[in-house]
Amino acid sequence: MKISHIQCRVNNIKKAVSNFEKAGFQVEWGRNPKNSLNAFIWFEQGPFIELFEMKWFMSPISVPLGIIYGNSMHERWMKWMDQREGFIDFALEGYKEDIAKQDNLQVVRKEINNLGIRTSKVLNGRRKKPTGEIVTYGFFSMSPRELPFVVSAYSTPQRPKHIHHSNGSKYIHSMSISCTKDSSEVLNAILKDNVKLNVNVDTVFKIDSITIEGLLEKIDPQLLHGANLMNKEYILLEKKGEVLSEQNVEELKK
Repeated sequence: MKISHIQCRVNNIKKAVSNFEKAGFQVEWGRNPKNSLNAFIWFEQGPFIELFEMKWFMSPISVPLGIIYGNSMHERWMKWMDQREGFIDFALEGYKEDIAKQDNLQVVRKEINNLGIRTSKVLNGRRKKPTGEIVTYGFFSMSPRELPFVVSAYSTPQRPKHIHHSNGSKYIHSMSISCTKDSSEVLNAILKDNVKLNVNVDTVFKIDSITIEGLLEKIDPQLLHGANLMNKEYILLEKKGEVLSEQNVEELKK
């Protein structure tokens, strides 16, 4: 498996899209901006970021989801409802293109079940993009809910041909999370990815930070809605206890 995308929960999707654009990101709406509750930040390669909003009245949906797809899906929905703004969850998909196809998601689920991991049933969904294109996908949840969920690839490739982030962002270099020892062992068993996943063993799940290759400078936290995004040079300097400066960053790039 590999990391498909990271979810960033926001309280107001329109405000979030505007702020992330001010922060220098190219943002793509998931549906018509008038009623869309999600948007995407794509990169040249690797995982993307999904910004999404959960309305308070959507909480009861967890009940029929639990009945139809299993308790794991109910737990996942409540996780999305309960959290504050910021990175709260991430998704995995098949490492190879053929395995990642929607038609193969049941096979992937069965293999994960064979490892002793509880999951929900597969939920197949669709959305209509602002262009009018209909894209389909499938996903299922893993338990406990601190584990990521698993998605298929979209029915048609969705990564834009031309991506330009004015802040210099190229791709997600690494992600740091906190989780239990048991969940850490599961991730080590199923994850094979070029994106480095740093795991800190703790009693509470949390996505601590995401490091982005190419990001030119630290972004104003007021624009990030709780998301901890860092550029690689800043992380390196911070670990050394140094003060970030344009000169230091330029020295590291040489």
